Amino acid sequence: MSLFSGSFGEVFRSRIMLGLVGLALAGGLSLNSLADDSSVSVPITSSNDDRLYRYLVLDNDLKVLLVSDARADKAAASMDVNVGSADDPKERAGLAHFLEHMLFLGTEKYPEAGEYQSFISAHGGSHNAYTSSEHTNYFFDVDAAHLESTLDRFAQFFVAPLFTEQYVDRERNAVHSEYKSKIKNPYRRELDVYRQIVSSRHPMSKFSVGSLDTLADRADDRVRDALLQFYQDHYSANNMTLVVLGRESLDQLQLMVEQRFEAVETRDTKALVRGHDLFRHNFLPARIHIKPEKDERRLSMVFPIPSADQYYREKPLSYLGSILGHEGKGSLLSLLKELGWAEGLSAGAGFGGRNQGTFNISIQLTPAGFDNQPKVVATVFRMIQTLRQSGVEQWRFDEQQSLSEMAFRFAEKGKAINVVSRLSNQMHRYPIEDVIRGSYAFDTFDARLIRRYLKYLKPDNFLWVVTAPNVETDSVSRLYSTPYAVERLRYEVATVAKSHLDQLQLPERNSFVPKRLQVKVPPSMEEVSPLPQLIRESEGVEVWFKQDTQFNVPRATINIRAYSPAVGQTSKSSAMAHLYAALVNDALNEFAYPAALAGLHFSVSANSRGMDVAVSGYNDRQGLLLNRMLSTLERGRFDQDRFEAVQKELVRHWRNQVSLTPYEQLFRKLPVLLYSPLWDELEMARALEGVTPVDLRRFGDKLWQGSRVQALLYGNLYRQEALKLATLIGHNLHKASESDSPLQLPLAQVLKLESGSHRYHLPVDHRDVAALFYQQAQGASVEDRAQMMMIRQMLRSPFFHQLRTEKQLGYIVFVTSMGLKDVAGNVFVVQSPSAPLSVVMDEIQGFVTSSTMSATDFEQQRQALLTGLLESPKNMKEQSGRYWSEILADNTQFTRRQNLIAAVKGLSPESVAQYAQSIKTKGVWLTAAGVDSEQQLPPDAITNPASLKQGSPSYRFP
Repeated sequence: MSLFSGSFGEVFRSRIMLGLVGLALAGGLSLNSLADDSSVSVPITSSNDDRLYRYLVLDNDLKVLLVSDARADKAAASMDVNVGSADDPKERAGLAHFLEHMLFLGTEKYPEAGEYQSFISAHGGSHNAYTSSEHTNYFFDVDAAHLESTLDRFAQFFVAPLFTEQYVDRERNAVHSEYKSKIKNPYRRELDVYRQIVSSRHPMSKFSVGSLDTLADRADDRVRDALLQFYQDHYSANNMTLVVLGRESLDQLQLMVEQRFEAVETRDTKALVRGHDLFRHNFLPARIHIKPEKDERRLSMVFPIPSADQYYREKPLSYLGSILGHEGKGSLLSLLKELGWAEGLSAGAGFGGRNQGTFNISIQLTPAGFDNQPKVVATVFRMIQTLRQSGVEQWRFDEQQSLSEMAFRFAEKGKAINVVSRLSNQMHRYPIEDVIRGSYAFDTFDARLIRRYLKYLKPDNFLWVVTAPNVETDSVSRLYSTPYAVERLRYEVATVAKSHLDQLQLPERNSFVPKRLQVKVPPSMEEVSPLPQLIRESEGVEVWFKQDTQFNVPRATINIRAYSPAVGQTSKSSAMAHLYAALVNDALNEFAYPAALAGLHFSVSANSRGMDVAVSGYNDRQGLLLNRMLSTLERGRFDQDRFEAVQKELVRHWRNQVSLTPYEQLFRKLPVLLYSPLWDELEMARALEGVTPVDLRRFGDKLWQGSRVQALLYGNLYRQEALKLATLIGHNLHKASESDSPLQLPLAQVLKLESGSHRYHLPVDHRDVAALFYQQAQGASVEDRAQMMMIRQMLRSPFFHQLRTEKQLGYIVFVTSMGLKDVAGNVFVVQSPSAPLSVVMDEIQGFVTSSTMSATDFEQQRQALLTGLLESPKNMKEQSGRYWSEILADNTQFTRRQNLIAAVKGLSPESVAQYAQSIKTKGVWLTAAGVDSEQQLPPDAITNPASLKQGSPSYRFP
């Protein structure tokens, strides 16, 4: 897991999730003796949370939070160890991360290297782990009926891991592969530059991933010995926090945990790294130039500050970020966009934790903004001055507090695996009573504290970082070869026109804060249909509606798809649809940004045959937002300056796909090879460059003519409210065709692969090679989808174990699905930093050809697959997504999932084995290697994505 995000540290946009009212206690006191505390608290929970909680401390000082959810489909657990890459020995970079890898490879009780992964996969679960600067977090979920046996395996990671010699040798190759696979990752490349300039005493100067060099055996210094010592130094029960969620009672969960985790040893732990400043004395102010791989221009202002972690109840950095990162009228971003200098902005906490942190302001520059950097910086400091003079006000904090109260009060359940991982980490950050609500808490307005942090945002205490293709550099970073330059800076305020600066203003009161939060109860439950009902069907418009009676929150979701004959005709029309959607989002941003802060979100996006519109969140002001969205969509009139800026930004974004990792680039090519109408992003970029405002206006005038509209309104709405919204949708997004020979909506087509395989090769600017083998189902029936899912379920774990753990081909090894409409597909993926492409292909082919569908564990694997299919939605968003997918598939009986479950239950070992045999050699190979490599391609290799689809049979969908 990355240690940092954004340009430097984890930068939060001001669309911060807020939360905290209607608090209700849940759970009970531990039955254990609770260390030295006889009055241990339990977590404060949302009134919408029906789970039961219990906090206890085991005799070995392991802190445990139990969560009982009688309705849980999946059980889950997470262990967070309070140690990370910041604590790596200086001579062993990446050791904490390497240790995380090694714990999955066998314990004394379960010595087989792949046993843990195979067991979880065979019981409908998943697992993962991450190493951050200060934490190492392990987590899994599993079919709720198998929690105890999975916990038994999981506990052994922390009781008796083997650190088997042969896997120490192999797994450091996997760590090295992970490092090399992301050698062109923009975030890691930039982080490598920071490593060069920060204080060598600060943990940010350390290489967190590790490599064959840092993890090599040396004379009198074997890496396995270092692993054992690090484990002894830090993996102690009193340095860990455990969260377990299951459907058993709290007493039953407690017994499970005590029997398995009291065996975790308590040791004298080594002191953690803490207390060091980020930059050397007198280093700031300074400027860094960084040359990126992709075409981007970004200016980051990085201010070192004391860590604010202890002030989670006051949230001073959230307060500052909410104002400096605001995107509404009069905001810093609004002015920078008007001047043509910026396209995006974020502000908030960056790197934090035990040591000195940062507050970051990151600005996505236009070319003109790059040329006017001093003026951009001067404008930012003017906004900071405005905030300092009049922006620290009680009502602003109260507004954030109010929004946080609503968010916490109506917080919905998330996936169990995410819940346990988050809570185990937060147990190190918050007292137990605030472990759930800590990130929502806005308890105390402390103007002095806010002003104290504001004082650090000054010209003599910042790092000016500019990332752009045309900067001058004189150095190259050590690990990721990033060109950069550093210069000491004497900051002088640039002159910006007073008429421009006077436009800056602090955010006004948020008019979108919902006032009506009651959950609407139908007069009679008998009047509520168990499934969505069609409430409008006329003139090419069909609208479905269902009032929610399950989740009891004052929210609703609105999903709209408008199929337009104008969109899918050519690469140019498709590119214009994407530009049109981007301009709509841009035009709505200032108006709708306060709505997003108030928990009401929207999106407009183009698809291959039309437009998607979505609104979700509190239903109180949804009608107002939807009306503004639809009128902007229908009118299609955009400012000339914004047209040019958004057009250039979209072209730049599409062209930057060449900087992705090889397997990611191949994944983008695969649908283009198989699906119509769909065009490659590079082809659309070329087409979009020649589009003029007149072209787009003509396109917009035709966009809704002859359209077909589908919509779903679901949530806290009455039928009459839904009918009004349905009328609004139909009025704006559908018009009768004005032409005597109107365009026809193109059919959706999926290439029907015949016997044999095809090959498409992509030269890439990367040291790794990658290969994807796509297998297509025999047909488009529900039985075909069931067969493909079962094959994937049975092969996923052995594919990973054989090609990654045993053969060490690379860090990126997996099997996944690629469904196109109703045509199922499985994709086998390997990206390797060391093996030749021919070897990678041979290994994938060998596995696919020789793999067998074992009948011995068939029933277990089928049950694992059914566990996922039978899992109930956890929140309104998930339920809405299920309904919407059925509508888009034209299954208005809403039975696709039930039919798929029945088809899986009807499978037999013989039928799956026969089906797997029939598709083994039928598919498409997509490969990627360096532009200079010589690849022997077959004579019939695909040279143009369109060539494969031309003249080939296909599945057709309306």
